Amino acid sequence: MAARMIMLFSLLTLCIGSVACERLKQERAVVGAVVGELKIETLQSLDAIPADYGNLVGVTSSSSRPNWAQLWFEKPDKTIVVVYVDFVEGGLHSKYIVIPRR
Repeated sequence: MAARMIMLFSLLTLCIGSVACERLKQERAVVGAVVGELKIETLQSLDAIPADYGNLVGVTSSSSRPNWAQLWFEKPDKTIVVVYVDFVEGGLHSKYIVIPRR
């Protein structure tokens, strides 16, 4: 009898819990898409990264693009610049992102 009550209570709790839940909205970032007001600019030369981008502060990678790395630079005015590098082929992507700081 106690086992039946526990099973009934568990089932009732599960039903109430599943009705009370709300599905979360999933947003995926797409490389090359602009979400907001960030500037995507074009490199003048694809053989070097300009020194005025500042100091390199980080490097990240993505499992969706395993040959590419993102180099994160901080300019003296604290603006962040993200440059994409194909480290397998040895080249720079022609576009880079500028993230202003306020």
